[in-house]
Amino acid sequence: MKRRILAAVLAASVFLSGCATYQAGSLSVSEQLKRFEPVPGKASIYVCRIPAVLVARGVKTVVYVDNEAIGTLRQNSFVHTVVEPGKHGVLLRHDGINAGAGGFMPFEVSAGEVRFFWVGVTGKGWGVLTVDNFDSEQEARECVLGAEYSVPGAAQ
Repeated sequence: MKRRILAAVLAASVFLSGCATYQAGSLSVSEQLKRFEPVPGKASIYVCRIPAVLVARGVKTVVYVDNEAIGTLRQNSFVHTVVEPGKHGVLLRHDGINAGAGGFMPFEVSAGEVRFFWVGVTGKGWGVLTVDNFDSEQEARECVLGAEYSVPGAAQ
């Protein structure tokens, strides 16, 4: 009897915990976003997941900007949102072996600014999932240009 109760509790917790659902965005929107055009009066935010190795390859990461899910990343994908000028924050929540909250990065943007962040695992795939600035805008654009556009999935 105890085993049945334990099994039911475990099944319910797995069911209710939800998984990050990856959903690719439309190709036409992706092509438009890859022009990196500023949005008048707003700031354009790109978050790109760099290629991963080892177990990090299968981890899906939900990206939140100001506590709103803007999409799920897997390796070689990106999400995008538009925000008002001012102070904001990017938060990661991921599935996988070490599921839970990942990195958090506060940022401030101006009207017309296009801002890029990368998501990846430190330590050549053995470290922690984090969010940070790219070393250069060229590197950021290359990440987005080589990535698939993702939009929020149903289970977020």
